[in-house]
Amino acid sequence: MQFLYPYMLWGLLALAIPIAVHLFNFRKHKLVYFSNTALLKTIQQENAKTRKLKYLVALCLRCLFIAALVLAFAFPFRPESRIETDVENNLIGIYLDNSMSMKTQSQRTTLFEDARESARDLVRRLNPSNRYVLMSNNFEVQNEYPMSQDEMLDQLERMNQEGSPVAMGEVLDRFAMLRKQHGFASSTLFVYSDFQRNTFDLSAAKADSSLQIVAVPMMPEFESNVYIDSVWLSSPIMQAGLTNEINVRVANEGKKEVKGLPISFMMDGHSVASATVDIEKNDEAEVTMQFLVEHSGDRKCTVSLVDQPIVFDDDYHFVLHVKPSLSVVEIGKEPSVSALLFDDDDQFDYMFMQPSGIDLHALSKAHFVIVNESAALNETMQQTLLDCAADGASVVLFPCSENQKNNVYFYEKTGLRLSEMDENPTAVENLAVQHEFFSDMILDMPQNADLPKVKKHVRLQPTVPTDVLLTLQNGDAMLLGEGLGKGQFYAFSTCLDTVWSDLADNSLFVPMLLKMALEGGKVGDIAYTLGKDKMLAINDMDVEGVQSFAMRNVENGFEMMPSAELHNNKISLYLNDDLPEAGFYELLQNDSVKSILAWNESRIESHMDFAGKLDVEKAFKQAGLNVAAVLDAADFATNDLVDAMAHQSSIWKWFVLMALLALLGEVLVLRLWK
Repeated sequence: MQFLYPYMLWGLLALAIPIAVHLFNFRKHKLVYFSNTALLKTIQQENAKTRKLKYLVALCLRCLFIAALVLAFAFPFRPESRIETDVENNLIGIYLDNSMSMKTQSQRTTLFEDARESARDLVRRLNPSNRYVLMSNNFEVQNEYPMSQDEMLDQLERMNQEGSPVAMGEVLDRFAMLRKQHGFASSTLFVYSDFQRNTFDLSAAKADSSLQIVAVPMMPEFESNVYIDSVWLSSPIMQAGLTNEINVRVANEGKKEVKGLPISFMMDGHSVASATVDIEKNDEAEVTMQFLVEHSGDRKCTVSLVDQPIVFDDDYHFVLHVKPSLSVVEIGKEPSVSALLFDDDDQFDYMFMQPSGIDLHALSKAHFVIVNESAALNETMQQTLLDCAADGASVVLFPCSENQKNNVYFYEKTGLRLSEMDENPTAVENLAVQHEFFSDMILDMPQNADLPKVKKHVRLQPTVPTDVLLTLQNGDAMLLGEGLGKGQFYAFSTCLDTVWSDLADNSLFVPMLLKMALEGGKVGDIAYTLGKDKMLAINDMDVEGVQSFAMRNVENGFEMMPSAELHNNKISLYLNDDLPEAGFYELLQNDSVKSILAWNESRIESHMDFAGKLDVEKAFKQAGLNVAAVLDAADFATNDLVDAMAHQSSIWKWFVLMALLALLGEVLVLRLWK
C-alpha cells in the first residue's frame, strides 16, 4: 500500500493529544469528611478499576478515529495496480470509440468530443518520450504506427468521427498485434467508449499479461431513443404501374410511450406517403404505406422520423430497382405454348434456347427460366439453373416427356423423390388459396371451378418441407414450390402436352406462369448496412472484356474502387474499406453508372443499454485481462494518473468508515458504560 499524499501522515502526531489528556487529569478534588471510611474505601476501589478500563477503551477509540482519519486523507492505494506509463519499451494506446452512438449528447457536447478532449489531456500529461498509437473502429493504418506526443495530438485532431461498431475483443486483438509487430515488451491501452452491451463483446480477446487496460466509460446524458429498425416490401414484385406497400418497423427504446409520431416516405426527393404511429415504452410498432411507381429505373427512397437527440437512425434509405422488362428464358428442343404468353408481351424479354446451345451470359441475367418437357440437361447445367434460382430467379421444371428419369438431378437437389408414372386419369382437387402464391391471384374460389384435368403424371414426394400448391384427387402433388436462396424453384408433375393434361388450356395456366415470372423480378436487396455488408453480388452487368468498378457518392465527393471477382458469369464486389456515411452511392462500371445502392447505419447501436463501471471491470477480468483502473474522463483534466487512481481506489473509503465507527464506539462507551 502506498499513499498519494504521504505528508498527511504527519497528522498522526495528533495522537499525542488524547494520550496527554488521558495521562494528565487537572480536575481539582473536593475533600468530604465522613465518620466511617471502611465501606467507602471498598466502593472507591471498585469504581476506580471500572473507570480506568472505561477511559482506556475510550482512549483507544479516540486514537483509532484520529489515525483512520489521517490515513484516509493521505489517500492510500495499491501499488501493484498502478498504471505503468513511463516504463521503458512500453507502448501507449488510446482507443476512441467513434461509432455513431458516441455522437450522443453529453453534459457539455457529445460523448466523442468529451472522450477526445480527455485523451488530449492524458497525452499532454504523460511523459513526452512515450510512443503512442491511436485506435478507432475504422482501424486506420495511418494512426497505427508508434507516434510521438506531438504526432498523437495532431492525429487526435484529424481523427474520423464516424465509424461502424466493432466488438471490443477485435480492438484488443488488433492492439496486441501492433505491440508485437513494433517490438514493444509491454503496452497500456486507454479505452474510451460508452460500452454498449450489444458491442461490448470480449470473445475475441486473448489473455495477455503484457497488456494493461484503463477503461474510461462515457455515460450519455439521455438513454431514450426512437428509431426506424427496418423496411421491407409487402410484395417482392416491383414493376412500373403496379401498386405496392412498404412496411416500416419503428422501435421505442425510451421509458415513455410515444403517440402520433409522424413517419414520412420520400421517393426521388418527393413526398409519396405519410403515416403516424403509436409505440409503447420499450416496444416496437409497424406501419404500412401504399405507393405506386410510374417509371422504371432505380428509385431513391427514404423513410424518416424526427427524434432528438439521437438522430443517426432516424432515416432509412433504400432503392427500388424497377426493371423495364423481365427476361424469360425457355429451354427445350422446341418452344412450348409458354412462348405464346411471353414472346409478344413488351413487359417480357423472351428468349428460347436449346440444351446444346445455352448462352450462359444471357442465362445469368434471366429472371424466369422454363425447363419444358422436351429438355434433357446434364448435371452441370441443372446445377447452373439451381444457382440462378439461388441468385433470385424463378425456375419452373416440367417432367421430361421422353424419359422421366431425365433431369433427376433437379429433384435430388431440391428434396423431391421421383416415383413411378401414374397413368390413371384424375384432376386437381385442391389449391393452396391461402398461400402467398395464390392469395393475390384468386380472390374467390367458386364451388364448381374448372380445374386442370390430368391424364398421366409422375409422382413427386417431398423429403424436405416443401409447399404443395396444387393437389390431385388421389393426393399426389401436381405443383410444388420451394424457396431456393433468393429465388424460387417450381416443379410440375405433368406436362403441357395434351397427351398428359389440359393444363395449357386451363384458365389457371396463364396467371400461374405470370406470377412465377414476376417473382423472378424481385427487387433483391433494397439496402445495405455500413460495416456489415462487405460483399455485393451483382447480376445485371456485362462481364465480357476488361471491367473496372467504382462506388461514388456525389453529395460528399467520395469515390472508392472495390475488388471484383467473376464467378459463374456473376460479378462479386468486395469493399476493402468502410463507406464514410449512410446515403446513396452510384455503382459505376467502366465509368458508366449501372446501379444505385443505399446504405444505412447499423441499428445495433440504437439500443440504449450501457455497461456501468462495475460491469466493465468485471467483464474485462472474466476475460483474463489486466484492468488497472476504471476511471472517469474528467480525471485526466485535473489530476495525474496516480492521483486519479488513488481517488478511484476504495481503500481510503474503508479508513473513513473505520473513523466513523471509532467515533460511534466512543460515544456509546461514554454514554452507556456505567
